[in-house]
Amino acid sequence: MPAVASPPAPTSPSDRRGKYVVAVCCLDKKARSKPMRHILNRLLSYGEYSIVIFGDKTILDEEVENWPGCDFLICFFSGGFPLDKAIQYVKLRKPFLVNNVVMQSLLWDRRIVLAVLDAMGIPTPPRLVITRDGGPKIDPEAAEAFEQCTGMDLYRIIAKYARNTKEIKVEEDKIEVEGKSMNKTFIEKPADGENHNINIYYSKEKGGGGRRLFRKIGNKSSEFDPELSSPKEEGSWIYEQLMETENSEDIKLYTVGPTFIHAETRKSPTVDGLVKRNTDGKEIRYCTELSSEEEEIARKVSKAFGQTVCGLDILRVSGKPYVIDVNGWSFVKGSDYYYDQCARLLSEAFYRSVQRRPSMVDTVIPREIAPEHSWRIKGFVAVFRHADRTPKDKSKISTQAQPFIDLLDGSTQEVVFRQKHQLSLVAQAVDKSLEMQHPDADKLRSLKEILEKKWDLPGTKVQVKPQFDKDTGDVKKVQVNVKWGGEFTHAGLHQARDLGENLRKDMNILNPNIMDDVKIFSSSERRVRATADVFARRFLGQPESIEGVISESKSLLDDSNAAKEPGDSVKRQLKTLIRPGHEISQLQLAQVGWPKDMPQPHVVMQEISLIMSRLRQIMRYNWTIKDVEQIQRRWCCFESPALFRERWEKQFKNFCDHGSGDESDEADIRNRIHSAPDPAWIPELYDALKYDALHNRPFLQGIFSDPDTSPQSTTESSDAGSMDGNSSRGRPSTDSTGAAFYSGNSDLRKLYKYVRTMFDFVAPQEYGISDEEKKSIGLLIGLPLLKSILSDLRDIKYSESPKTRLYFTKESHVHALLNLVYLSGVPTKIPRNALHELDFLTQITFELYERNRHSGDGKEYSLRIGFSSGAHYKDVLDIHLDAEHCLKVAPRTNLIPHLSLEEVLAYHNSYLNLPNLESIEQQIEERKLYYVQEDNQ
Repeated sequence: MPAVASPPAPTSPSDRRGKYVVAVCCLDKKARSKPMRHILNRLLSYGEYSIVIFGDKTILDEEVENWPGCDFLICFFSGGFPLDKAIQYVKLRKPFLVNNVVMQSLLWDRRIVLAVLDAMGIPTPPRLVITRDGGPKIDPEAAEAFEQCTGMDLYRIIAKYARNTKEIKVEEDKIEVEGKSMNKTFIEKPADGENHNINIYYSKEKGGGGRRLFRKIGNKSSEFDPELSSPKEEGSWIYEQLMETENSEDIKLYTVGPTFIHAETRKSPTVDGLVKRNTDGKEIRYCTELSSEEEEIARKVSKAFGQTVCGLDILRVSGKPYVIDVNGWSFVKGSDYYYDQCARLLSEAFYRSVQRRPSMVDTVIPREIAPEHSWRIKGFVAVFRHADRTPKDKSKISTQAQPFIDLLDGSTQEVVFRQKHQLSLVAQAVDKSLEMQHPDADKLRSLKEILEKKWDLPGTKVQVKPQFDKDTGDVKKVQVNVKWGGEFTHAGLHQARDLGENLRKDMNILNPNIMDDVKIFSSSERRVRATADVFARRFLGQPESIEGVISESKSLLDDSNAAKEPGDSVKRQLKTLIRPGHEISQLQLAQVGWPKDMPQPHVVMQEISLIMSRLRQIMRYNWTIKDVEQIQRRWCCFESPALFRERWEKQFKNFCDHGSGDESDEADIRNRIHSAPDPAWIPELYDALKYDALHNRPFLQGIFSDPDTSPQSTTESSDAGSMDGNSSRGRPSTDSTGAAFYSGNSDLRKLYKYVRTMFDFVAPQEYGISDEEKKSIGLLIGLPLLKSILSDLRDIKYSESPKTRLYFTKESHVHALLNLVYLSGVPTKIPRNALHELDFLTQITFELYERNRHSGDGKEYSLRIGFSSGAHYKDVLDIHLDAEHCLKVAPRTNLIPHLSLEEVLAYHNSYLNLPNLESIEQQIEERKLYYVQEDNQ
């Protein structure tokens, strides 16, 4: 792409004003999205602008008179946005508008959009319109603005749709409206432009039935319904002939004024409803060239609706374009070139507006609406789970051997060995015990073999837990746990970098001064500390040194045994809940968000065991007939085929019978399955599935592909495969194995679905089933962290300057803190059971806002708690992977609305007033883990 020159800067405003103020008036979900951050940060880099994000607090809660003043306004509608308030603001303050605000209401009715397109001479698919609501409702001010833009009377343009349709005749294979007929196959669209539930009715020649289109959910944008055959009998609808497009694609156009138009193709949702996504979770699209006719259409649409930044959808049919939708403000996602051009063109537009109307920036903005005295973030406190890691594994033995008891060195608590020279002490204890011909010799030899194999692997550690004689109080034996894996990966490196960079851009827009006082706390776990280190460098702008920024805090963020007993009790309850034949009540299933279309959990567990038995047979057979070293040429994260097999054999041992593994009769397999697989094994299996789907997908697919499945039959069975293969542009398939994976690995896909469902059931409830259990376990794990956060918020409130405080920890602490937030009684916008799993880099954020409209001490404080499920995507097997094997972090959503700081503190301070608080804190102190003295070896 050509280099982009910096735009000419507008003449500086009065010294009293400082920089020009660019305001962003849209809901936070849009204003703080990644594309908006990219554009605004580029505007900031020009040096002439300051940015004010109005935010949900101002837009939804404040009167228009209290909204910040500005020179230039970026304002656009999305669901829940009060457009009427924005129109009032524009009338009151008269800023320069990027997109005409009042005209955005014209996009709410598809009949108005289509009538305008007709008037502008823009081609659209053949259609019939049925009106049953008296016709479109038009804002008179929007009609006036439209006439100023186009010179046309909007009321005359839409006159043909301004009355109810009188004659409607529906037949089996066609629809007739006031004498005009349309044969199936046709599309049925609601007149309401914000309703995206669209139906397709197929002709007999196409097989009949219908397809329901909807806003993308996971990897689906539509689904076939064989019973969908009759158009709606109520409401107002638009019927369009389904047109056969080139390559079964439609084209998304994005304008930034009349001179810049970006275009991308995507697979049409009318094809099969399967959405191919990249590791950002975004739909895979391809840039395309536009014809001069298509570019002119985009310019006409942008001008007619008064939307400088505008999106529209077109179809190409036999080389001719047809517009099918106009979207208003739309971003291109993931294109630096687009962000450069958008920022440049917006700045040039601002410059021209000042040249035309210099007086617009002469007036000093009154203090009470000056951006610096409006609601502005003053404190950012957040808790993060670490980034991507390798799967964790462990082995346990109990022994009375004295050399192992000596490893405690007199400690009455669990002792942890992590560094290589420390692990050698454990190996020496094994050798000494074997020399003593200890009765536990078989166990010890097994332990020695594990240590020899694993102590060189990153993340290996040994925990020695004493068990005492009840009578004498002496140590009678120790439990030795060897754990390995759980190590920071290259994907984790990219995730932490991206999150640090994106959060820096976010804070730079909201309040750059918040970066001046940053403190980061990390647990001592290697993967957690590595996440914090990588994140901090990007968040702080890659300084030469981050010395002194990050502190280790084991007491706040490391593991503890304080919640072991209640945690073990909950796990026993879960095992009972999922025992064979146990029916959980519908009320309890609803409380945990169990899917309606799933059978009882115990049935799903049995299905998992059955599928695992089949996959074990397939893997073992493929190991004998395939050159496993050639299935996947490149391995990452210290992986190998042998480690892959070791990991999966352990899972098979957990979920399958203990037979020879060569059973062929499925009924016999069912009889030999474990009667009750332990639900505690589910997180480990889910971890292995996700890890291998991301990092070892070629091997996962290859080793679990059924050799009896015909490649020809699988290819023919998949629309997705044929779609990718028939692209005339020669684009690569969005899945390297194509359709064979969808059919040949159907068991693997079913397994993933069932295990994910069980994980969503098991994982949150391991931290408590009842509210009382959640609270008890939450306090024993998360009380020190909660107290630190509350202290941070109070400190920031009374501080003279903004501050940032960040905590990096493990999944257990995030679960605990999340439960404490929900059980505090604070009003929440999202039910706890609606949250996704707490994936890598899950975040709980506390944003403290301050406003000081009048001089003096009358400052106001508002707090909002946010949540992100981290690097999470529901259907990992559908993600198109790149070399990073890296899922991007999901945007944050708001757990609570903006509330006063004191109100939120009062809810959470209730934990600090518990009558048994001292007992809880004593238990936490007594049960914390002890580590062997570590050094830098």
